[in-house]
Amino acid sequence: MFIQTCITVFSAIFQLFLICLAAGILVRRKVVSTHQVQALSSVTVNVFLPCLVMAKTLIQFHPDSFSTWWILPPAGILIMGIGLFFSGFLFKMRREKRPLMSLASMQNAIFIVLPIGQVLFVDEFDQFALYCFLLILGTIPLMWSLGKVMISGEKENRIQFKDFITPPFIAMLAAILLIFTNLSSFVPGSVIAAMDLLGQATVPVAVFILGATIGSLSFKNFPSIKDIIIVTVVKYGLVPVTVSAILYYGNFYVSMPLLCSMLVIQAAAPPATNLILIVKHYGGDTESISSMMVIQYLICLVAMPLWIAAWQMVTG
Repeated sequence: MFIQTCITVFSAIFQLFLICLAAGILVRRKVVSTHQVQALSSVTVNVFLPCLVMAKTLIQFHPDSFSTWWILPPAGILIMGIGLFFSGFLFKMRREKRPLMSLASMQNAIFIVLPIGQVLFVDEFDQFALYCFLLILGTIPLMWSLGKVMISGEKENRIQFKDFITPPFIAMLAAILLIFTNLSSFVPGSVIAAMDLLGQATVPVAVFILGATIGSLSFKNFPSIKDIIIVTVVKYGLVPVTVSAILYYGNFYVSMPLLCSMLVIQAAAPPATNLILIVKHYGGDTESISSMMVIQYLICLVAMPLWIAAWQMVTG
């Protein structure tokens, strides 16, 4: 069972790497320009992702049957907080290491986790996806505010209130408001279906953007071995160990097995592809960040299958 789970998860992640590879080749061959990638990034942040979040929430979120839904946004913040704590300690809170701290703590909560959940939890995928969308209600504001400041590396950057107001966050709040006011029943099904159709482009397009960004790099500014080790130890060691220990020794996995599996997958996920969108949109050391990003994604091909298989073996 352990080996089979590893193979299944590896196959799901490898599919995303094929998209990255194709995008990188297209950029290298100049079939796709960097300006086109930038435009695609803006469309993804402002259109595709908000449509995905709003449509899936309106379709799947039923508060009456999920009274503890409110624990998920804080859980997402906690996972990031654990990563920030360990990476801040190991990097000694040095300002120049803040971009690496963001990579070590802010996980890919949607673009990697959803495809894996779709493969592992076929019959429960709708519920799994709902957990992910509720979790990002906490992580999206943190990533686009604190994450933006950290990854840009600019001293003059400050966290402002407007940083919390992003299109995906507004979409999530709007969907929840419609549901709790019972106004969601007045939203035409054709409108939700149209948003869902647009939103389905989010995962492959975001992965394409990551691959296209990596494909445009010269890879001359690779991070140091020490930095790679620290980010890897935090991202694939200390964070998933801490989250798994809380869920296991707190016996949460007994009453909420699917939710706990989702949280373990989140804890072992690679850096968020949104960080690439942020650094391209707001500025920063794109080459260095993308170099570390590609290294971490290569490592996740092995690390994520091992963590998921180990969790299922221990709790199964």
